[in-house]
Amino acid sequence: MLEYSHMNRASLIVFGDFISFLISFILLILIRFHKGDYAWAISTHTLPFIILYLVWVLIFYVFGLYDLINIKPTIPYLKKWILALCSSFVVGLLLFYFVQIFGISPKVNLFIQVALFGFFSFLFRRVIYTLFSKAITVPAVLVGSSPYLVELEKTIMSNPQIGLAVIDQYNSTNEITEEVSNMKNLVIILDKNKDESDENILRLYKKGVEIIDTAKAYEKYLFKIPVAYIDISFIVEHINIKKDVFYKVITFITEKVFALMILVLSSPLLVISAILIYAYDKGPILYTHERVGLNGKLFKIYKLRSMITNSEQNGARWTEKNDPRITPIGKITRKLHIDEIPQMISILKGDMSLVGPRPERPEFVTPLENTIPHYNLRHIIRPGFTGWAQIKYHYTNTVEEAKDKFEYDLYYIKNRNIFLDFGIMLRTIQIIFTH
Repeated sequence: MLEYSHMNRASLIVFGDFISFLISFILLILIRFHKGDYAWAISTHTLPFIILYLVWVLIFYVFGLYDLINIKPTIPYLKKWILALCSSFVVGLLLFYFVQIFGISPKVNLFIQVALFGFFSFLFRRVIYTLFSKAITVPAVLVGSSPYLVELEKTIMSNPQIGLAVIDQYNSTNEITEEVSNMKNLVIILDKNKDESDENILRLYKKGVEIIDTAKAYEKYLFKIPVAYIDISFIVEHINIKKDVFYKVITFITEKVFALMILVLSSPLLVISAILIYAYDKGPILYTHERVGLNGKLFKIYKLRSMITNSEQNGARWTEKNDPRITPIGKITRKLHIDEIPQMISILKGDMSLVGPRPERPEFVTPLENTIPHYNLRHIIRPGFTGWAQIKYHYTNTVEEAKDKFEYDLYYIKNRNIFLDFGIMLRTIQIIFTH
């Protein structure tokens, strides 16, 4: 029931946007056309605007506006919503005025449609959030006392729209009272490492209680997998490095075409950046160093140099916020992500993928492998130019943060597919243009 409810919540948001589009389209026809022109207006505008709506759905997805956690009415959410709406208007202008594939140029109509859609979309999302967080919830109890349960409880309590309401926490399932266990649609989130008797579990199952472990709950609601719950059985059952032939062929072709296209299209920017980098201090233009790749094999990665020469004369260290080693030109190339473009060379060579765990330097990998359990699992697939951890987590400069980021990598390694890869690429493009 929980899986069904969780999936339908996201689908309902998409449905709400469709209703918003439908209402705004009908109002547009009534506002802009006379009664005798309704039939003509509908026949000429319906298909173009439906196609445009589908593009808008994609844009809203890119901005994360279909994630349950992101529908919470906060300032960051409002910022994303405004940017997505502005992007939708710009894309509409491109389709109608530059591509001109529809044969109509509805400048005022497009503006009205976007404005009405934005208003009703925002209204529906507020209604949906209220509905999810107050009316459509199921009771949940936590069993155990691990730090992972504490973090999970904080997420659930601060995001009631995901559909769970924590009513209590117990040390063991035998402490759960009959009154609680008889509650309708009860969900028990059980510490994965908690040793529970078969008798207690069966007693709860007979009452129709749904029981999920912490690892599954993390994967469902936080989109990462706790490293503390990884063992041999998990690796054997869930880590599939031999994806089907279709996935391999599609990713191989896509990666090579995309990498070559980016290098060609960005060549003017690369040339200008190279001239500025050299003019600043007469140092090398490219920064080349080793990274750990597939199966632990070392390979060279290429970036435009953004730091002073000899920036690591005292040894390798993580980049810090407002790092004094970054040059003025480097600040610009980093801000615009131009310094990352030469990594397309590594994709063409086959050392990297478009999507995957970001490759780390060997100086960092060795201590991380000695500190973080199963950290070497990152190397069973090719590293990526971007990845799930990159769009879900901030830049790391501590071992603890590296562990948190690794948990997102584990989620990707387990769940990777064409659609997830495509979504990550779209989110990456959005991050590049908005950060």
